[in-house]
Parts: sequence; C-alpha cells; structure tokens
Amino acid sequence: MTTARPVPQRQSRSSEQRLRRARRLSDFHVLRYVPGSSPVHRMWAGTKLLVLTASSIGLLLWPSWEVSGVAAALLLAGFLSARLPRGIFPRLPRWILLVVLVSFLLALVAGGSPMVEVGHRWIGFGGVDRWALFSLLGIEILAFAGLISWTTQLADLAPALGRLARPLRVLRIPVDELIGATALSIRCLPLLLEEARVLSAARRSRRPPGGRDFRSYSKEAEELMFAALSNALRRSRETAEAIESRGGVPTIARETHSLGAPDVFALAAAAAAFAAMAVLR
Repeated sequence: MTTARPVPQRQSRSSEQRLRRARRLSDFHVLRYVPGSSPVHRMWAGTKLLVLTASSIGLLLWPSWEVSGVAAALLLAGFLSARLPRGIFPRLPRWILLVVLVSFLLALVAGGSPMVEVGHRWIGFGGVDRWALFSLLGIEILAFAGLISWTTQLADLAPALGRLARPLRVLRIPVDELIGATALSIRCLPLLLEEARVLSAARRSRRPPGGRDFRSYSKEAEELMFAALSNALRRSRETAEAIESRGGVPTIARETHSLGAPDVFALAAAAAAFAAMAVLR
C-alpha cells in the first residue's frame, strides 16, 4: 500500500508568498504609475489623452464588431509597446462575475435575431450579441484608460489638459479653474481606492463566521456605502481646508513638452484607426 508524499512546508510557504506578492502587485497598481522606459512611457500625456478621446468617440459613434476590432488592434499595439508586467492587472471581485452572469441571462431572455434552432425550439441570440458587443466596448475604453494611468504620472496629466484646453480661453471659459479641479480629482483617485480597500478589509475582519444570506449581504453593502460616504465627506473637508490655508487652488504650470517620434507615430496610428472606424461603420 502506497501513501501520498506530504508536501514540504517550505514549498507551501513559498507558493503562499508568491500568491500574496501577486495580490499585492495587482492591488497596488490600480490607477498607479508603473515606471518604465518604453515608447509609451516617453510619450507626452496629451498625446495619450488625444488617442483615448479619438478611440472613445469612434467606439461611441459607430458601435460595431468591426470598429471594436480596430480599437482592439490599437490597444494591443499600445500594450505591446508599453511592455508592462503581468501583475498590473487587478483582481476582479467575485460579485462582478455574478453581475456578468445575471446580465448574460437577461440578454439571453431578451432574444432577437439571429435565431438558432436548439432541439425543437428556436432561441434568439440578438440580445446576447448586443450584450457581448457593448461589454467589449466598455472593456476597451477601460483598458485605454488603464494604459494611460499605468504609463503616465498623475502630475503630468493636468499640464497636458491645460495645453490641450488652451484654445477654449478664447471663448472665455474658466479653463484654469476646470483644470485645477480635474487635477485635484485625479490626484485623489488613489486615495479613494486606498480608503475603499481599508473599509472593505475592516468590514471583513468584523464579519461573523458561518454562512450568510441575502439580507446580511445587503446590510453589509449598506454599511459600506454609508461608511464610504462619511469618509469621503471628511476627506473632502480636510482637503478644502488644506487648499484654503495655502491660498486657494494652485495654478497649473505651463506645458513645455515637445513632441517626439513616439508621439507622432501614436497620433498617426490614432488618426488611421479613426478613419478605419468611419469606413467600417
């Protein structure tokens, strides 16, 4: 009679350490800058914003599988040029998978052409087709935004926005105030994510053992929502007091970055992709 060999304790500990390291990496690099020397990292922040704007407008104006394929090709080229590590992709919570499953079932129930005969019944997959298409479009827009956040420092976004919005000053639009508010919002995004992570961890530590029902899940979501709201109000008051004590919203520095070869290539690729979207609509 043969017995199974016990797994060495050192090997199990090393696997647990690798798993924890991967989790920390994926959690840490959500909307965080990943240092690198790739062409995408050396690009001007305004160029990336223009590429994101052109791709988003094309996807929203002409939502189709052909247009999403063009956007996917542009996105794949950007990720390959950025040479980002695999651990930057965040871990999705389990409730997102549940939402995706429920939305898929609702789309399947909606029916519509094309019709497919399954056994002796006809099932319409038109709703599933629309669901898959718009899900893909949303994922592509989020991936473009993630690529910008991983390859661009947050401090470079506000000056780039100020340079891009400079022509709006002719129309007497308060560009400086809008850019200042946008810069503060961008800088507070990692803080909000960290606060949400701390609140979720504190709630998990106080969660009673044993199984839970739908009522307990809803109560936990309600408590997390009110806790996040009160924490956001407190943080906003502290931020406003700090800004007021320093003389108001700081002015955004003028952008002096010159366009290089990666910027020209990216703008040309974005223009070609937008033209292809317009043709394939």
